[in-house]
Amino acid sequence: MRFVLTDEFWALDALTPAEWHLVSELPAASDGESFSPSTRERLFPSLFSPETLLNEDTQSHLEDWEEFVKPDLKDSFDDARNQIVQDIAEVETVDIEKMSEAEPTNTEETISQLKRLRVPLDHTEAWYSVLNQARIMMNEEFDLAQSDDRQLPQSQSDESIDQERLVLLAQYELYSVIQSILVDNVMS
Repeated sequence: MRFVLTDEFWALDALTPAEWHLVSELPAASDGESFSPSTRERLFPSLFSPETLLNEDTQSHLEDWEEFVKPDLKDSFDDARNQIVQDIAEVETVDIEKMSEAEPTNTEETISQLKRLRVPLDHTEAWYSVLNQARIMMNEEFDLAQSDDRQLPQSQSDESIDQERLVLLAQYELYSVIQSILVDNVMS
């Protein structure tokens, strides 16, 4: 994967099939449907800790949260996710033979086509939000952020690694990298 930035758009370019699959899964990873209810609730945390005693004031705040804030947050998340779905639908397929010799290609794999995803600059906030939603829920459900097994691929043989966990870690790391790139290059 390469990151390209112009005055009009940024792009994830030269995405391998595996990278493209993980990027294309972003809307599903951020909608939370495949996660537990407690994980989905992580996007809309309670205003108060469970130890907080309910009284008239806290009850009023909770009711306002449920009636006004939570629906607006959900709408905002849905709007951002819908923008990402539209952007992903515009992906381009690039034949490797048509790429210039100066562009790096993955010679270890037999790949004849790569993907290029161009995103208008004004969609960046939506991408950052959806990436963040996905990472929050993935971490909540699978404990990925501080997990010791983030180092597994370097320390163990392929046979001893849980392949599903490895894909989750790769997805989480890719989303982290894209967020970091956006912060450092587009949002600053």
